[in-house]
Amino acid sequence: MKLTKHTVLFSALCLGLGISQSLLAGDFDYYQSTKSVPITTTDFSNTTNLGKVTVTCPEAGYLVAAGSAGILLTPKAGDTLGVVQGGISITLDNTAPYAADPNHYNSIVFNVTTHNSAIPSFIQRVDACTAGQTVNYRLVGWHEYAGDGSYAFQPRLVVQFFNNRI
Repeated sequence: MKLTKHTVLFSALCLGLGISQSLLAGDFDYYQSTKSVPITTTDFSNTTNLGKVTVTCPEAGYLVAAGSAGILLTPKAGDTLGVVQGGISITLDNTAPYAADPNHYNSIVFNVTTHNSAIPSFIQRVDACTAGQTVNYRLVGWHEYAGDGSYAFQPRLVVQFFNNRI
């Protein structure tokens, strides 16, 4: 009887440890470039693809996608105002021409009268997913009121899976 109690206690501890470890485990995937990516498109509805991550949900849960890049927007030649505008977005399951998501974007507007400036930009989104669902995330960028020579420096896109909310 004493051996049975110890065996049951030991089994329960191992099971509890295993469950707590599985709750701590996280799934993720990422895209990261060490290079500059030219932002060649000038429209919110037709953006430049800066990186893509495709994930399949292991079970029902939530995906958290986070993207970032240093954005360099170059004024148009002869522009005396020096106002430039652009942005980044994380899109979900879109196809070319990769329109930015109007609910998940970060717009950048600033005045650069004498030189170019790189601005850090960050965007994040959360989506529910079902078991076995495959999701394609894209980090996209565009420039408006800016000239060629606009870039995204070291764009990154990280997608994490969580099986429950806090």
